[in-house]
Amino acid sequence: MTSDRKLETPKVRDILNKKVIALTPDFTILDAIQALNKYRISTAPVVNALNEVIGYLSEGDCIKSVTNSLYYDQSMGKNIDTIMSTKVAYAEEEWDIFELEVFFESRCLRSVPVVDSENHLVGVVTRRDVLIALVECADGRETYKKLIKTPVELNTQERISIIIERY
Repeated sequence: MTSDRKLETPKVRDILNKKVIALTPDFTILDAIQALNKYRISTAPVVNALNEVIGYLSEGDCIKSVTNSLYYDQSMGKNIDTIMSTKVAYAEEEWDIFELEVFFESRCLRSVPVVDSENHLVGVVTRRDVLIALVECADGRETYKKLIKTPVELNTQERISIIIERY
C-alpha cells in the first residue's frame, strides 16, 4: 500500500438502533400490522421470552397474508408465527458499513437484526443507517483530506488487496 494513513470507517455497532420494536410470536397479524404502522417501520424482529430472535416479519408477509385471507374469505386471526420468516439473516457488530451494504445488496434486504453470540437481540440496522453513516463518512473524508493535504489514492490492485485482507 502507498500509505499508512487511514480513515476510520464506522462499524455496525456504531450505527445500529438499540431501541427496537420487536414482536412476539403470539401477536396476531392485525396487531402486528398496527405496530408496523404505528411506529412507521416496514420490518420487525420476532423474539421469544428470552429475547432470542426466532423470526423476522415484513410488510410483505403481512400484505400477502391479509390479501389471501380477504380473497379466499379466510380468518385473519392467525398469529405472526404462521407467516414470519424463520430464516433470519443477521448483521455482525464488527462489520464496517461497506461490508454491511454488500450484505444488504447481495440479499436484497433493507434491514436486519444484530444479535450477540447467544442470539439475543442487540439492535436493528437499516439501509438508512448506512446512508446516514456514509454521508458522515464522506464529510469526515473531506476533513481528513484537508488535514493531510494530499488524498490517499489507491490503484485497483491496492483496493483488491484491502478487500481480501478483510476476509
